Amino acid sequence: MKIYFKLKSFPQISETFIVSNLVYAKQKGFNIKIYTDKYLGLENSSQAQLLKTNHIEEDLVQPFHFSKNKFKKLVQIGLALLNFKILRSIYPYYKLKRKKNLSPLATLIQYKNFKKGLLHVHFNNALYPTIVQLSKIKYMNPKCIVTYHGYDAFLDTQQSFQSKYAEFYKKHVVAVTTNSNYLKQEVIKLGVEASLIHVIPIGIDVNQFKGQVKTINSNSEIQLITVGRLVQLKGQIYAVRAVKELISLGYNIKYTLIGEGNYRPILEAEVKKLNLCEHVIFEGSKSQDEIISYLQDSDVFMMPSTYDDVNGRREAFGLVSLEAQASGLPVIGFQSGGFPDTIVEGETGYAVEDRNHIALAEKVKYIIENKDVYQTMSSAAIEHASTFDFKHTTHKYLDLYRKYGE
Repeated sequence: MKIYFKLKSFPQISETFIVSNLVYAKQKGFNIKIYTDKYLGLENSSQAQLLKTNHIEEDLVQPFHFSKNKFKKLVQIGLALLNFKILRSIYPYYKLKRKKNLSPLATLIQYKNFKKGLLHVHFNNALYPTIVQLSKIKYMNPKCIVTYHGYDAFLDTQQSFQSKYAEFYKKHVVAVTTNSNYLKQEVIKLGVEASLIHVIPIGIDVNQFKGQVKTINSNSEIQLITVGRLVQLKGQIYAVRAVKELISLGYNIKYTLIGEGNYRPILEAEVKKLNLCEHVIFEGSKSQDEIISYLQDSDVFMMPSTYDDVNGRREAFGLVSLEAQASGLPVIGFQSGGFPDTIVEGETGYAVEDRNHIALAEKVKYIIENKDVYQTMSSAAIEHASTFDFKHTTHKYLDLYRKYGE
């Protein structure tokens, strides 16, 4: 069975879940073709070797570029016009695009071999404008599975979403997936029918983490860690304040922040104001292997994701929470977005009141002081994370392919 994929750009360093989807589908015998608006090169992936081993580059249909040589360019144009599918679509597509350059023709060339079939689109905004417009002029007639990952549910108001996508969804979309119940509700607000939506969590490669059940000693230095972009939505400032509270209670705390972002100066100023420079360490961006090492050396994972004050957006899921649990770490965060879907409350972690740094500190204190509880949570976290192994979660996509594919 052939499955087409559509991505805005590929590969992205952080989008390991997409790589898992592509590789696993291919390994299970599906004939895949990947359309992308921008190819970034395998070196831009944290899983470059996995992509090479599975020859994913051979399955890419990259954007078409005309030669800079005038003669070669004329030959390319001439050959394109000999293709009946392209020839009959040039006028309606140029009329729709309202452009006088060669970019619409380049798009028609890129998609000329797309046959009627199942198209899995990662990130809803990857539909627009190309897939929506090519379908409108009947250049392609896909059956679509659209997967939302988070930010793409916040790019449009309900009105603008309906204007862009309503007709396309009605004619072509057979299923929609989200990675959490929170994100499902956000997509419903856009006007997508609830009956179309399947909640499929993002999976992780459990074998990468090899977590061991941990113990803790309240008299030793307690290692807290957060991994994520340093942006307001991620809420690290509340974890910093929780650290201050724990230190005031007499605990020896080290809090490691991994990631970069435009909120770093604000966080650094908060650390300085609270006299925490010896306790809070900014490590910057790290590779996946380095992150795994940091997780293995830590005691508790802090997941203080909250909401963006500007647009109200929250964390759609929280993949790193699962990675931390797979490493044997209890996870403590806020009742915000999709994060609560990643833990078993009271068994592998806690979700406390949003932006309440005192509540964060109290939960850290509780598991520090109760060694048996900590060890039990560490064991349960590893077991819970194993149910999110990418082979299990990605298999749910394959079930949809079999259901809706030809």
